[in-house]
Amino acid sequence: MLRFTVCIFFLLFTPLALQAGSGIDETIGKVVSLDGDILRVVGEPLNGSGSHTVAVNIKNAPMYDLLTGWSVCTDFVHKEMCVRVAYDMDKNAVAVWFNVQRQNAAVMSVVVSDNIQFGQGYCVFLSACGKFRITLGPDTVISDRYGLLCITEVLPGQEYFVWVDMITASNPAIVYPDKVVLIDD
Repeated sequence: MLRFTVCIFFLLFTPLALQAGSGIDETIGKVVSLDGDILRVVGEPLNGSGSHTVAVNIKNAPMYDLLTGWSVCTDFVHKEMCVRVAYDMDKNAVAVWFNVQRQNAAVMSVVVSDNIQFGQGYCVFLSACGKFRITLGPDTVISDRYGLLCITEVLPGQEYFVWVDMITASNPAIVYPDKVVLIDD
């Protein structure tokens, strides 16, 4: 049981987390302030060299709201907002996720591979990395920032945020998401 739990933990946390040893640090916490392009965060480091308090430049970083999956701008940011920020040695943000909670760890991003199959009311595809087999059924909410999408609008090469309650320990892991949101280009 412990092996299964550890495997699920890594499957859930790895897709959003950047690879260890890549020179990227991460902190999860709350927004203290946003002054121009400098975001100040207080929280917990997610790796050994991360900081409890960090001020990062978010000017060129992609920023997303994990409640909706939509990209956001600085007008969206407010004090005390939950945030997860990945940043380099120079404190330049690489990616920022807002409205993060521990249960949001089951949100991951996947790119649809060329191996996509459509059936009556469902579609099944492998993630481009080959780690996940994702099945979208009639109860899966599929959308972009403008509204709902049809299953037939899921195309190879598109990147989606995927909300999952459970991921199997198989290879590839089998995923039945509740909701997927097309990530803006």
